[in-house]
Amino acid sequence: MSDLVTRWAQRNSIREAALATSAARDLVSRYVAGRDLDDLIPVLRSLIDKGLMVSVGYLGDHVDTLDQAAANQDVYLDIVQRLSDEGISASTELSLRLSRLGQRLGPPGSAFALQGARKVCRAASNAGVLVTVDMANHELVGPTLHAWEQLQQDIPSVGITVQAALYRSQRDLAELAMPSRRIRLCKGVFREPKQVAFRARHEIDLAFVRNLRVLMNSQAVVLVATHDPRMISIAEELIRRTGRPPESYEFQMMYGIRPMEQRRLADIGHRSRVLVPFGPGWYDYYTQRLAERPANAGLLARSLLGKR
Repeated sequence: MSDLVTRWAQRNSIREAALATSAARDLVSRYVAGRDLDDLIPVLRSLIDKGLMVSVGYLGDHVDTLDQAAANQDVYLDIVQRLSDEGISASTELSLRLSRLGQRLGPPGSAFALQGARKVCRAASNAGVLVTVDMANHELVGPTLHAWEQLQQDIPSVGITVQAALYRSQRDLAELAMPSRRIRLCKGVFREPKQVAFRARHEIDLAFVRNLRVLMNSQAVVLVATHDPRMISIAEELIRRTGRPPESYEFQMMYGIRPMEQRRLADIGHRSRVLVPFGPGWYDYYTQRLAERPANAGLLARSLLGKR
């Protein structure tokens, strides 16, 4: 059902109507902080004023050339500079996606992406902005981990994302979960082949808990990226049992999803970070969210019909 919803939303006629319809854009604004930095900054300030930390995710257009990758690199550098100019660096993380920097464009693209990521990470470090590298689908996990290891040698605070749904993740964590390393654990957003990943929801949940236990019993800084109430409760119990200090972990959730829970975690003394996406690729991002929350497809359809 979720695949059908996503395919419906991605039809050219639906896409064009949504891009041209203010009602649809207003609906998407619940989950995306607009197209540009002037849209983003007020959202970040509002969240920080509520005692939350933030992470910025740039929704760029699909990258087909190195010139497009270079343009995205400039955007990432502009984000870092703007965060510094606005005085909100200390509360902010940048979620860095290597595919936006050319990683999928063969060996030249991989080299270009690593070079660009180094520039972005150095600029972020100088500005006091944390960086966590996003993870791609299973085919790019190895190259992404290799690139992160090189980035981390230069700037140890650069974090990495691990997807619990992949079979390999528990083995990876045995090597990755070293003292002070920042590791974001999520369930995984890609529908991977059954040869490489768990597909059933309960299997993914069990894998998430196994991976979470590995991390909580390590000396890594654990970034618990989930909206699942059960996973959050388990994480809180593991924090209690292991006696982890507040600076050694944080909870991360997407903008617009369970905002009251984000506040609750912050209010009781946990570090709570909101991942805030923005950029020209907002519509594709929203259609991906439809797969997770199909009821939103009805809202999108009504907003389009209402405009007409």
